[in-house]
Amino acid sequence: MSQSTKTPGLLAPLGNPGFSMLWGANTLSLTAFWMTEVACAWQMRVMTDADPLLVASVYTVLQLPIMFLVIPAGVIADLSDRRRGMMWTHAWLALSLGVLFWLTWTGRITPLSLLVCLPLISVGLSMRMPAIAALIPDMVQTEQIPAAVSLNNVAQNGSRLVGPALAGAIIAGLGVAAVLALNTAIMALIVLLFLFMRYRPEQGDPAAKPQGFLAAVKEGVLFAALTPWKRNILIRLSIFFACAAAVPALMAVRFDNSETYGIMYGCFGAGSLLGVLVIARLGYRRLNNRLNGGLVVGAVCIMLFGVVDEPLQAGPLLACIGASWLFCLNSIMVAAQMQLEPAIRGRGLSFIYTLGTASLAGGGLIWGAVARAAGPGVALIASGACLLLALAATYRLSISAPGGAPAATSG
Repeated sequence: MSQSTKTPGLLAPLGNPGFSMLWGANTLSLTAFWMTEVACAWQMRVMTDADPLLVASVYTVLQLPIMFLVIPAGVIADLSDRRRGMMWTHAWLALSLGVLFWLTWTGRITPLSLLVCLPLISVGLSMRMPAIAALIPDMVQTEQIPAAVSLNNVAQNGSRLVGPALAGAIIAGLGVAAVLALNTAIMALIVLLFLFMRYRPEQGDPAAKPQGFLAAVKEGVLFAALTPWKRNILIRLSIFFACAAAVPALMAVRFDNSETYGIMYGCFGAGSLLGVLVIARLGYRRLNNRLNGGLVVGAVCIMLFGVVDEPLQAGPLLACIGASWLFCLNSIMVAAQMQLEPAIRGRGLSFIYTLGTASLAGGGLIWGAVARAAGPGVALIASGACLLLALAATYRLSISAPGGAPAATSG
């Protein structure tokens, strides 16, 4: 694939039919996920009289299994047909959501059964995360990868805007079961989209292919441990997510009704979507500066969110938090996807997802416990302060490889 001296526009990757279908399927899948998260958190709030720790545990239980499964999922993504894997993964998600829908619709749902069912959904999420991310560079030309990553961010954050707001409206009108029924149907539709998707995987060096599952895991661990820029990415991502996890984990207990909760979650997604558009105009250079700036803005806004709880004040703050979240995550993912070799891309991304989800899960539970003891406002202020302190200790850790690689994104 040829390199171009001109940076492709944000929409250029959509000219590839395979990427267009992948992007559409990913957008639907992510929308269903955000709707499911909102529906389950609200169901737990209703069943437990808004207990902060139990509501936060929904977020933790959704994230925690990913920590253990996403590295094997990354190995599978490197060793197998990624498109076919996505078909089976979304079939599993349709089945899991169908079970949760049946329990809710028949009135058999309890806090315990909800927490038992959520890991089934996490299994599917674990399998899809590295495979979707590894598929992106296979679908576009090399110079289009940063734009494709940003479009993936558009899908993630556009769905975060639409999904929670839609879920809140459906819950208010039809109940949680209706949200779960719709999401089950969406996952079944995605299976068909992957069935007909055009896919020609990029062929890396055959000698770089691992000879077995355990050998592939070992190779990925060594790569993460011995590569400085990779270590820095893992350190900075895990610190950010551990602190920022307080926002999604505690949002359901900050507002009084499902519609407001959905709209506020939508403000978070709207800010992220705006962040994508800003990045598209700024370009993909100076990733380290962009990451540091996003962390500063995010930390300050999280602390302010701990002080206010009126929707008119909280909405703009959540939008700023969403934009900073996007700046941080986009910087890290562009650096990773431009620098990882095709033969190890699935495993390399899986390590990022593992530490990221472990940090989200652990951070959500910790801040939930702090909120139960001292109140959600105090927990949010403390999480923002911790993020600022962590930034002061790690801002010199570079996420770019020496020598300016990747050439288009060094900073």
